[in-house]
Amino acid sequence: MLKTIKETYFELMDFLRNPKDEAAPELTIVRKFKILFSLLLLEIPLMGAFSFIISGLEELGLVNLEGHKMVELFKSLPIAVLIISTVIVIPFFEELIFRLYLRYKNNYLLHFIISLISLSGARNEKKAETILTSLWKKKYTYLFYFSAILFGIVHITNYKLSYTILLLSPILIAPQILLGLFIGFLRVRYGFVWGYLLHALHNAVFISIGILSMSNHSEIINTETRLYSIKIEETNDLHGSSTLKNYPDSIAYKNVNLKTTLSNLLQINEILIDTNDEKQLNKTINFNFKNKSKDSSQTKNSALNRLVESYNFKIKKNKVSTTVWGLRISNPDLFLKSKSKNNSAANIVTIKPAQIVIENATLSSLVYALTNQKKEIVYDKTDSKGIYSFNLESKNFESIGTQLKEKYGLSLVKRKTNIEHILILFPKLK
Repeated sequence: MLKTIKETYFELMDFLRNPKDEAAPELTIVRKFKILFSLLLLEIPLMGAFSFIISGLEELGLVNLEGHKMVELFKSLPIAVLIISTVIVIPFFEELIFRLYLRYKNNYLLHFIISLISLSGARNEKKAETILTSLWKKKYTYLFYFSAILFGIVHITNYKLSYTILLLSPILIAPQILLGLFIGFLRVRYGFVWGYLLHALHNAVFISIGILSMSNHSEIINTETRLYSIKIEETNDLHGSSTLKNYPDSIAYKNVNLKTTLSNLLQINEILIDTNDEKQLNKTINFNFKNKSKDSSQTKNSALNRLVESYNFKIKKNKVSTTVWGLRISNPDLFLKSKSKNNSAANIVTIKPAQIVIENATLSSLVYALTNQKKEIVYDKTDSKGIYSFNLESKNFESIGTQLKEKYGLSLVKRKTNIEHILILFPKLK
C-alpha cells in the first residue's frame, strides 16, 4: 500500500502542475480502489492541519464554529438522515455541479452550443467544434483550478458572513479547495464515479468524527422562549481547551466546569465557592445562553437563574474574614496604554500554567484570571469601566504583581476583610 500511496502522490503532483483532459490508462477495479484510498490517506492529515488552524482562529474569537451550518445539521437532523444527506446525496449533486464538466466529452453545455451552431450548417458546426476544442486545451489549467476554487468559495456560506469571515476566507475555504483538487484529479483521470467516491468517503470520515464527538456530550437542556434561549451539554472532554466568551446579550462557555461557570455568572472568585457535592460542581459543560430581552444588563443574572433551574441547586451566602488583594491604578498614563482599540470584539480569557492572556476584556476578567491561576483573592478597586488587554508571565504571584506595576501601571495591595463566601447546595440523593 505504501508503494501505491507514493505512486499516487507523484501522479497527483504531476497532474496538478499541468492539468490535462486526459484519462489514465485502463486499470483494474482493485487498482483504482487502492488509488482512491491512497488519496484519502494523503488528504486526511492535510484536512486535520487546516482544522487545527481554524480551531485556533476560534480560540482567538475570530471565528464562531457554533454557527457553522454543519454544526446546525448535527444538532437538527437524526444521525441516519445526516449520514444519507452528507455522505450520499450532497456529494453526488456537488460533483454534478462542480466537476462533471471537467471532461470535454461530458461538458453538455459546450455540446449544446455546438448543436445550436450545427443548425446553420455542418461547416459552421465543424468550425465551432475546432475553436472550442482548441480553447478547451489551451485554457484547461485555468478551468480545472477554477472549479476547485469555486467549490471552496461556495462553502464560505457555511459560516455566518461578516467582515472578519470574509477577510479570513482564504484560510477557511482552503480545505475545500484542496479537496476539490484531489477529487478533480480522480474525476479527470479515472472517471466521475471515483471522484464521487472520494468525496463521499471524505465526508464519511469527518461526519464520523463529529458523531463520535457528539457522543461525548449529554444534553441537559435545549430551550428557546420569547425572552431567552439556553443550551447546556455535559462533556467528557477532559483534555480539550476551554473558552469563555461573554457578549452583552449572550454567553458561550465551552468545556468549562460548573464551578467556573458559576464563578463568572456570580462574578465571584472560585476560591470563595464551596459545595456539598464536589462531583456535581466539577462537571464539565458547554453553556450557551442568549438574552432576547431589551435589557442586556440582565444577561448574566438571567443565565444564572436558568442554570439554577437546570441543576436544581440552592445558593447560600455568608461572610468570612479573608486575606484579599486590591487591584489599583498606580500609573494612569501607563495603564491607559493597555486599553483595547476594538471594543466590539469578544472578550477572551486564556489561562495557562506559565501565562495569562486577557483580550478585549474589563478588569474583572483580569481579576478572575489572577485569582483562578494563583488561588489568591483579588478585587478590582480601580472603578475603571474600560476594555483592556494584558499579557502576563505567571511564574508566581509576586512576579505577576511586578509585571502589572512595571508594564501596565497597576498595583496589588494586600489587606484582610470580611467577604462573602458562596455555598452551592445540590439536592441530596435518597
